[in-house]
Amino acid sequence: MKRIVFALFTILFVAVVASPLMAQQEQDTESSMLPEIDPQDIEIRSQFQARFPGLTRQPILGFDPNPRVYQIDPNRTPFMETQEQVLANLPVSQLSRPEPPEHMAFDYADPKNLFARLGFGSYASPEAKVWGVSHINEKSYIGGDIDYSSSNGHLDTENSSFRFFDVNAEYATKISEKSRFDITGGAKSSFNNLFDLPATNIPITARKEYNGIQLGAGYQHFKNTITGWKADANIRYYNIALTDADVFNGESEERVYNVSLAKRWAGSSPNETFTIKGGAKGGNFEHTSNDGSWITAQFGGSYERLFNYATKVTVDANVYYAQNEFEDSIYLGPEVTVEHPFLDMLTLKAKAGATPSLKTLEQLHTENRFLTTGNDLRHSYRMYGKAEAIVEYASSGKFNFGFQYEDISKYPIFMRTVRFQIGGSGNSTYEYYETSYADAYKVSAYASVAQEIIQDKLRINGKLYLQSPKIKDADRIPFEEKVGVNSGITIRPVNGLSFEAWADYVGPRKTYTTDEEVDGFIMLGGQADVQITKRIGAYIKLVNLLNQDYEVWQGYTERPFQAYGGVTVKL
Repeated sequence: MKRIVFALFTILFVAVVASPLMAQQEQDTESSMLPEIDPQDIEIRSQFQARFPGLTRQPILGFDPNPRVYQIDPNRTPFMETQEQVLANLPVSQLSRPEPPEHMAFDYADPKNLFARLGFGSYASPEAKVWGVSHINEKSYIGGDIDYSSSNGHLDTENSSFRFFDVNAEYATKISEKSRFDITGGAKSSFNNLFDLPATNIPITARKEYNGIQLGAGYQHFKNTITGWKADANIRYYNIALTDADVFNGESEERVYNVSLAKRWAGSSPNETFTIKGGAKGGNFEHTSNDGSWITAQFGGSYERLFNYATKVTVDANVYYAQNEFEDSIYLGPEVTVEHPFLDMLTLKAKAGATPSLKTLEQLHTENRFLTTGNDLRHSYRMYGKAEAIVEYASSGKFNFGFQYEDISKYPIFMRTVRFQIGGSGNSTYEYYETSYADAYKVSAYASVAQEIIQDKLRINGKLYLQSPKIKDADRIPFEEKVGVNSGITIRPVNGLSFEAWADYVGPRKTYTTDEEVDGFIMLGGQADVQITKRIGAYIKLVNLLNQDYEVWQGYTERPFQAYGGVTVKL
């Protein structure tokens, strides 16, 4: 009995003493000068990650926006942050083929300062691909890349020699723990001979020469991985000269300027961010027969949020002012992207939007090296929609399939016009390529797979796409195929030895007239790499194993079977 009375007394005493103490604590909390901590602030701060230059596994931005090789070894470190990752550029949209599946080669050594591939191939064709980086100190680095390929020519009846040479450099430094500054630069020097036009007096020495330089700078300041701002500015100069081509002689010069600014901050909900951005991209070009200027100015913002910790929604809203020598207009540029995972292996993604863009002279002549000078430049307006399903059925396997639709006004296409009438037969001879603009649309479907069958031993990847590229109220877009395949396989039987093979198919394409067609072709190739030492290796590459006579651009037969061999250096 005494124990029960003692226990009751103890409970009553604790209750009486604890009540004023709790009230005092609540009062002290209300009158405290310390700020309250929002749980969202804690969540945002937990997302902070240290950023160091050179750790992101991406190559630096190249001078040539369209690489000319079928396979690029992704083990070509040093890897640096691309300009798109650290700067706010205006979006570039164009009607293009679906991207090929991701191809990852096996690596052997970890190059920290240099990767170089130097070789020599058929038809006196040297090639060199070099990427290097040097860390000046803990906060700064300087890096660069070189891409060179040339040939003495493969055609017996005409001169088909060419050279492509690009060199780029980048310097980046961390001014403080929150600020980064970088400078980029590059140069280009290339040429290719023109193909023979029947019944003309164009000499075999007729060719196009390309030269250009670029210079840019960027600055970014981020408090963490979310909140901060960034800015960039760059200028590009490009010159195209068509020499020794009689009446086709001509020269064009182009200067392109770009400035942009973006600021991003976090919202009050999980994974919620706001971005406001603006900028302008413009240029002017000069030719003996015509010149002009253009500008694309942008202002807008974006909103991103993760709903229910599953559905990711991104909304972009921009207003564009586009002006060229033919017109000036105001365009709306909205874009909505929704991505939602189902179960543990299926993700559905949908995107819809619209945006204006303009292909520069450099982009046009890089895409078609047989284009004449004196081209007109106009803005295109592209409306698009895309739905995609991503099935990750294994940790080392992924399957994608989807559909997309594009509607483009004033899309640039490549045409050839009649120049000569030969005798009374009615046969026509055509000029080199010219640029024209037409309203077009394209519906396409694609499916791709990437699978590592045996870890670090066997990988495969492949993609099939079907498309219907059409000019409104007319036939197909010239030189756009309906069907295509990209595929590759990589095998490493033992450490230090790997084999790669690829097979690409491009279907038949319509030309500039409705009754002519360019045949499709299959490109088979392979490459073997062997590591002689940890840093020195050798490679053999075979291209166009079927020895096909094929044409990418009608009138010029591309190279037949080629064999390359050389060394690789990793430091």
